[in-house]
Amino acid sequence: MKLIKLIPVFVLAAAAFSYTVFSNESDSGKCVGFLSGYGWEVEAKPCGSSDVNIPAVFDEVYKSYNAMQLEAGLDLSPYAGSSGTRYTFLVKNYPVDAGENVYADVLCVNGEPVAGDIMTVSINGFMHSLKRSDM
Repeated sequence: MKLIKLIPVFVLAAAAFSYTVFSNESDSGKCVGFLSGYGWEVEAKPCGSSDVNIPAVFDEVYKSYNAMQLEAGLDLSPYAGSSGTRYTFLVKNYPVDAGENVYADVLCVNGEPVAGDIMTVSINGFMHSLKRSDM
């Protein structure tokens, strides 16, 4: 599992904490199921959500983020130029003590999960793909 420590990518993840009010139970269930498919157990309701505009042309931040998606068998490039919603969930089964809460982000486009990551929010935190290396 490759950990990404680039500040620009961290900023992308930290943006998940500028929340909008969560109101779509259907998306929540899809996200929890999506994360479960990667072996992650999360709280049933997201702790936040935010609107996301995926750029039509990826800059270095989105190129790095998509490289991380590819590690998990996902690809964000077909959704370039799309709008979506990022849901953030508290992870309940992170395999090691990270010393802080660990979160799972799921990006949905048209109500369907298309990308995600596992991360912490501290300045010395981490972000990695949904693929678990301990399984």
